[in-house]
Amino acid sequence: MLKRKALMESISSNLHSFLKKISNNLSLPDKKFLRDSLIGLIRCGKPIVCQMARHLPNQRTKFLSRLDRLEAHLGKDSKFDSKLKAELPEFWLPFIQDDTPIILDLSDIAKPFAKKMDYLATVRDGSSGQLVNGYWLVELYASVSRKNPVPVLLEPFSHEEPYSPGQNPVVLNAVRKIFKLTDNRGVLVVDRGFDGWVMFEDWLDNKYRFVARLVGNRHLLRFFSDSPVESSRTEQWLPIRAQQLADQTPTDHRFHKLVKRYGKPALRIMQIGWEKVRLPGRDEDLTMVVSRLAGVDKPMMLLTNLSVENLNDAKRVLRFYIRRWECEEGIRFLKSHVNLEKIRTFRWSAICRLVLLAVLVMIYLGWLVEEHPNICDRLVYLSQPLPDKPDFLSYRLLTGLTEAINTCFWLHKDLLRRSLRQNP
Repeated sequence: MLKRKALMESISSNLHSFLKKISNNLSLPDKKFLRDSLIGLIRCGKPIVCQMARHLPNQRTKFLSRLDRLEAHLGKDSKFDSKLKAELPEFWLPFIQDDTPIILDLSDIAKPFAKKMDYLATVRDGSSGQLVNGYWLVELYASVSRKNPVPVLLEPFSHEEPYSPGQNPVVLNAVRKIFKLTDNRGVLVVDRGFDGWVMFEDWLDNKYRFVARLVGNRHLLRFFSDSPVESSRTEQWLPIRAQQLADQTPTDHRFHKLVKRYGKPALRIMQIGWEKVRLPGRDEDLTMVVSRLAGVDKPMMLLTNLSVENLNDAKRVLRFYIRRWECEEGIRFLKSHVNLEKIRTFRWSAICRLVLLAVLVMIYLGWLVEEHPNICDRLVYLSQPLPDKPDFLSYRLLTGLTEAINTCFWLHKDLLRRSLRQNP
């Protein structure tokens, strides 16, 4: 039986504790803005300022006054964002281990009908595949546990912004920032879009461990020996295209995995092999892991600097890449349940601030999963889930959290208006 009053008190205390930890360096007006805007965003489920203002905890003031206060804080030029971002690593850094996947991806905020928003650029809409107005998003998620990706960095950028360094520098700076915080802990996992020489050169120079999927047209160096006799053979590294090397690499090791497809279990048969390679102009020993799936003609090619000496090592590299799909679920959650693409404001600073608030919602849910699993179980129960186990926990957690905060708001309003000066 769910004790709703006890759950509401736990959620209220937990949420205020979270807010106090991330707002240590903020002024009192900024603390109030952070509390009100985050609760308003969770309640309305959209980063639309007028709807957030209708759902603020303090209903004693007029709606227009609440709206003006939110808009003033969103557009204010201050160090609010930088101070807040400086406190966020405290929540996800303890979860980062040496083998934690750090998933890198690029996404978009599509605004096809926008005309007057600051620095609108041309982006590729991930839903329709068309080129539209909008903003790019650089995303980095830490897969701290199965089905729980925590966003460690998610920032919008635009090529039309003055002094914009371009896409590659933005991505490289984001990766450097996160791995500097983790002290090079974690394994960077990327898809085919990051198969670029400038990326590999930077990651190898900084000694980041990575697993990257190759397109197939990249030139690699393959070790060649012309004689089995050690005294008479000549050894050299010869250039070869990745696709050609993948076709020549034997995949003698076969294994199977039971996966869930369209709600039904399916048996997936895979073959795997690996080959030692190098990049042209580099001395680091790398490995290309080749995986073939039954019924698929083109093999999957993964380049990594992790040690691959046996079948278990190769399967470990493959598992790292498979977990990359969690970032797709993460951005889908932000776009569908937090409605990230429904931002309606003109100023660039307000856009970045609303994106940061949306990311805070997901960070809070990920922190709940790791630190307070008992509260998560009760929130999932409150969201009235279907009988089967959830494929992605954040959807049900946000539904239960919204229900709990709405109940707090209407029945126990004092729970959401605690003094910001008191200790958590």
